Amino acid sequence: MNRAVNTCVRLFSEAFDPPDPVVELGSMYLPGWERLSDLRPLFPGREYIGCDIRQGLGVDRIEDAQALSFDDGSVGTVVMCELLPHLPRPSRAIGEALRVLRDDGLLAVSVPFRYRINAYPTDYWRFTASGLHTLLEDYADKCVFALGPRGNPAVVFGVAAKRRSDEFSVEKGRFEELVHQEFARSRFRAHLSVMGRATRELVGTLLGRAKVGVRFYDPDWTDGGYHAEGVAIDASSDGTPRPE
Repeated sequence: MNRAVNTCVRLFSEAFDPPDPVVELGSMYLPGWERLSDLRPLFPGREYIGCDIRQGLGVDRIEDAQALSFDDGSVGTVVMCELLPHLPRPSRAIGEALRVLRDDGLLAVSVPFRYRINAYPTDYWRFTASGLHTLLEDYADKCVFALGPRGNPAVVFGVAAKRRSDEFSVEKGRFEELVHQEFARSRFRAHLSVMGRATRELVGTLLGRAKVGVRFYDPDWTDGGYHAEGVAIDASSDGTPRPE
């Protein structure tokens, strides 16, 4: 978990009214990472169930995301942060989330695009915004955006609804506005922490400022499915998250 992903989940919880129970898949985190990885405080007053394939901090229930034991239509919100790269069949997890969601249910999902090999338990995939949008094709409505340099984004984030509704359309618009505002005004070191690693790796070529920003994906757009200009963010400092 990094600051950018944590911020995206916070904005999701603020823009929408995520119904409970909120089920997080892949909820385990290491000691010292509570501030970034513990998402429970972002959903106050809601039943929250942390699930993972192993016991650990943040885990209330052992679950395989590709074969959930929850009943059909029993979950209000599913959250998956950086989980799909570690699943051999990520489409199954997306389908399982759809199955267990109520008709008014929501899915929030983040995936890395530019990230080092992270082989626990195994690292299989990286996802573009168009790739995540395709994985979510069975959801009635959705929004997906890439965050970071245009040609090499750091994070892809999506929100999807099981059933289409006027309420979701309004909340989706509010969410997009909040995302643009947050990442346009925020300094790199506070929110785009993934780029810290990229900056160190590319020192000598990424000096000064890098053009990064938010690009929401729309398959009907001709410009590669993306719209919204990049926002210049200072990429000269190290924003790597550290345990606090």
